[in-house]
Amino acid sequence: MFQKIRVAVVQSTRPIYLAGLVSSLFFAAGLQKFGAHTDLVARHAVYSGVFFACMWAACRLFSSSLNRRLALEGVNTETAGDMVYTFVIYLEIIKHVVGVSFTLGWIAGVMFCWDYLSGSGFLVPAASSLCVSLVAFMVTYGISNLTENLRWPGQDED
Repeated sequence: MFQKIRVAVVQSTRPIYLAGLVSSLFFAAGLQKFGAHTDLVARHAVYSGVFFACMWAACRLFSSSLNRRLALEGVNTETAGDMVYTFVIYLEIIKHVVGVSFTLGWIAGVMFCWDYLSGSGFLVPAASSLCVSLVAFMVTYGISNLTENLRWPGQDED
């Protein structure tokens, strides 16, 4: 019983530790450029706090998606083997990297449409940005569906 409690406590604090480490590195790297300006240091501390909150939320979302995917694979999260855990981590990293990349590409594509085609009125950039949005959504949805359908081979599938 105490083992389950310890595992639950350790798993729930991992995102806080990781976010704290990354945000303190962010804060320390930023302090090297400021010198003795207290206004800049205070502003950087606020930005580091916001960065910590964002990193904590991202780590919590990533760990909950790992637990959800392990549950979909039909294994217990506390007793999952190394190979299954590595497989699930790779799939989730692929989904997150593709999602972030296509989101940034989508933003850049929509901004390009509005900047390059702004002299053509309102409907041309709106329609072209809608086309960019649909293409980015279809590609991201397709890759997400592909990774969702990949499964760890079970005992009956050997």
